[in-house]
Amino acid sequence: MIDIDYTLLVQLANFIVLIFVLNVLLIKPMMKHLAERDDKISSSHGQAKANMEKAESMLAEYEAGLADARMKANQAYTAVQQEGIAQQRAKLVEAREKAQEMMGKAMAELDSEAGKARKTLETEMAKLPADIASKLLGRAI
Repeated sequence: MIDIDYTLLVQLANFIVLIFVLNVLLIKPMMKHLAERDDKISSSHGQAKANMEKAESMLAEYEAGLADARMKANQAYTAVQQEGIAQQRAKLVEAREKAQEMMGKAMAELDSEAGKARKTLETEMAKLPADIASKLLGRAI
């Protein structure tokens, strides 16, 4: 059986004093520490989320810059290619003009040589009948 006497009151007072002492020395510092820990964890989560968003935005910016650089490189390549084609056409036109000029000179030289050959043949043709006649007759005419 349980006896209710003054020791129960002493134990009850001892229990209440112990609760107040433990509350001051153990429970409040522990709760404060747990609250600080929760704050640090939530702050770390927030900071990690902010860092992740920043990394994603930097990645998107990098990819946009890379796409822009690729587009500029393609434009530069196309411009250089077009310039090369234009230079090739210009050189081709120049070569054709040079070939036409050379052909004109060659034709003029050929006409000149043909004219000289005609004159030589005409002078030779004038002598040819007399030479043939002198050979046939055996004497000079």
